[in-house]
Amino acid sequence: MEGHKNLIGKTAIVTGSARGIGAGIAIDLGKRGANVVVNYTSRRGEVAAAAVSQRIGAGGSKVAAVQANVAVMSDLQKLVDAALAISENAKIDIVVHNAATGDDCYLEDMTERFYEDQTDANLKAPIFLTKLVLPYIAQGGRIVMITSVSARMGIPQQTVYAATKAALEGICKVWATELGKKHGITVNCVSPGPVATDMWTECEPEVVADFQPAINATPAEARVGEVSDIVPIVAFLCSEESRWVTGSVVGASGGMSFI
Repeated sequence: MEGHKNLIGKTAIVTGSARGIGAGIAIDLGKRGANVVVNYTSRRGEVAAAAVSQRIGAGGSKVAAVQANVAVMSDLQKLVDAALAISENAKIDIVVHNAATGDDCYLEDMTERFYEDQTDANLKAPIFLTKLVLPYIAQGGRIVMITSVSARMGIPQQTVYAATKAALEGICKVWATELGKKHGITVNCVSPGPVATDMWTECEPEVVADFQPAINATPAEARVGEVSDIVPIVAFLCSEESRWVTGSVVGASGGMSFI
């Protein structure tokens, strides 16, 4: 399916798309013909986002690289404005909620600031960005949320991260019902296991160690995932072919199961 021009004329927002899974998704949607808003937060991300944007633009799609901290409510409108500026019909067709923070913390060390930093980025941002997009969402639009096997695995130190990802999977079903007929859109989650990105390599060593038995027992292959394992699944859920899939959590973990 990769490279098939099945999204020509569509406009997509991919949050957290300077690096990792988000970058892979943004580049692939661009290859498929979509105009793409690439989102980054930091100066480090700005350089990476420029490289992602260059690849998308080289394929002929329109692209906008936008600095926006999704945890900051006032920044979310910048993503919507950028999407409308590159849209061919003043509509937004695809929103991929990928941006997340995944810091680890034992319950006994938990602070309100730690809790809020994660819930603002991982949960509040998808809710309120979707709200901002709704007036412009196209019939046949697609919302995809990147969650995690952490929602169900009981990994130590992931109180808040696991909670936010589980919450998105609950929200997915609510939105599929609430927005489906009204807006003609589908809403789905993709749930990866560990993926070889910066976020994984920067995990606390104990977290990696806690995952290792599950990695070793992964049915498809005893390894962590690659970005290229996740991207085609997201692309399918952004396509017309997925029109009868909504309110679903699509596992993208090689079959990794609970510890």
